[in-house]
Amino acid sequence: MADYLYEEKEDFEGKKVRVLGATYEPGKPQERADWTSKLGSESERLGYLKSALRYWYSTDWFGSEKRKQEA
Repeated sequence: MADYLYEEKEDFEGKKVRVLGATYEPGKPQERADWTSKLGSESERLGYLKSALRYWYSTDWFGSEKRKQEA
């Protein structure tokens, strides 16, 4: 189990709380990640892109993203 670093911060009420600090490893990745290798077929890749880019290109909005009038 890793030793975590904690920081003392104030919450909205001004109380001191203990929060978890940075948990990442310093440095840069050795090689570039290839997301296409995780998906087998072309249809899986297209489905991934359609769902990932829905926020930017879709006309259907859900939940907190829904607006009564377009911007």
